[in-house]
Amino acid sequence: MTLSRRDFMAAGGFAAAGLALPSGLLRAGAVPRAEDALLITNVSVFDARTRQHRRAQSVLVRGDRIVAVGPSTGIATPLGARVLDGTGKFLIPGLIDAHVHTTHVLHAAGLTGDAVLPLYVQYGVTSVRSAGDQLPSQRFLQRMSDAEPQKYPRIFMCSPFIDGAPVRHPDSGWTLTDPDEVPAFVAQMKAWDVGTLKLYIGASREVGRRVIAEGHEQGMRVSGHLQRYHPLDAVADGIDVLEHIYTIADFVRDVPDDRYSFRPDSAATQEFIAALVKHGTTVDPTLMVFWGTLFFPDDPAVTEHPDNTIVPAPLRAWWRGDNVVRSAAVRDVPMERRRQTFADYQTLVGMLHRAGVPILVGTDAPEPQVPPGASLHHEMEFLVESGMRADEVLAAATLGNARVLQAEDRIGTVEPGRLADLVLLDADPLAAIRNTRRIAAVVRAGLLRAAP
Repeated sequence: MTLSRRDFMAAGGFAAAGLALPSGLLRAGAVPRAEDALLITNVSVFDARTRQHRRAQSVLVRGDRIVAVGPSTGIATPLGARVLDGTGKFLIPGLIDAHVHTTHVLHAAGLTGDAVLPLYVQYGVTSVRSAGDQLPSQRFLQRMSDAEPQKYPRIFMCSPFIDGAPVRHPDSGWTLTDPDEVPAFVAQMKAWDVGTLKLYIGASREVGRRVIAEGHEQGMRVSGHLQRYHPLDAVADGIDVLEHIYTIADFVRDVPDDRYSFRPDSAATQEFIAALVKHGTTVDPTLMVFWGTLFFPDDPAVTEHPDNTIVPAPLRAWWRGDNVVRSAAVRDVPMERRRQTFADYQTLVGMLHRAGVPILVGTDAPEPQVPPGASLHHEMEFLVESGMRADEVLAAATLGNARVLQAEDRIGTVEPGRLADLVLLDADPLAAIRNTRRIAAVVRAGLLRAAP
């Protein structure tokens, strides 16, 4: 299925999507005024660059920006400022989910992005990186986010899935089979202010190589969930990010067409890791989607996990139907074998990290059992289990994810001049990564949102 821009706009138009204009777009004052001040005092601030806490700090916010960070004794309280006492608490940058979908999956459940996006902010995820979605809907959701920042996360746009013919996902896919069509496509994505071009399973190497070259020329990142285009070829061609840990595992497994035959200690795995290091490629493991969707759709401990209760009922109902289909696909694979393969995936993540491959923190929400917001905390727990330290995972979920978005100058750290996206915690996340769930308050664009 080939979609022209006109067809794509028609299919994804706001009215056709049933998106109502939120009241925040009509109401003045949703964004904080420059004179508004918020002071968080006597708090331990996580420095994502050194991966350490700075104790007894104060953070001053004016409007939507951090204007001062330093010892509490050195920052005076501005007249009329709102003051939060951070004694005994820990302040981290707003978390970033490096792999979400704002329309894909939701489309199948009969929902629009505004039904789940507030869950991200509720769980301290103040920015999300789309990994393939409809363009008009992404733009509309961005406008909603700008109008009501307390409610919605920042949205960094991605192209639709750049696929072969036919596309795997008609709701969010784009057929691109002729390399000569790539420059016009990339220019179109640039006009939409897309930051990431996403190559998908049916893309050829000829198209992929051209997308990488043209995307880089336009200042965009290129990521890939690849099958036809061999990931090692994509790495050699300069792709920036490989999405999903099985993008590696599927190409070094022992038995073709057997997802569970992967061994992390194989020579092929070592060769792949060496190539990633050589070319500086980043990996976004998304362990959550393997745990929640692909490996254990028949395990009640997964399907009935308490985090799942936060999602809207229509999405949970769609998850249950999808689980039936996926359960049939894995029924003949013993549970212990699946668990071992998941553990092997975690071992591979640890190997990548120790080799120096940058690891992103993404989830693939809202796939089944991958609830928006809450799943990022679960993903961080999986990464710690994989061999990363808590400070390394927290830095990856903030500064590391900001770097892949080319937004390090705006988000990802608690520094003067950065956007005031912050999470105040009741417990030390470096003592236990699970403490990132102990949210006392969220600040998004300088606006304070108390914990539910």
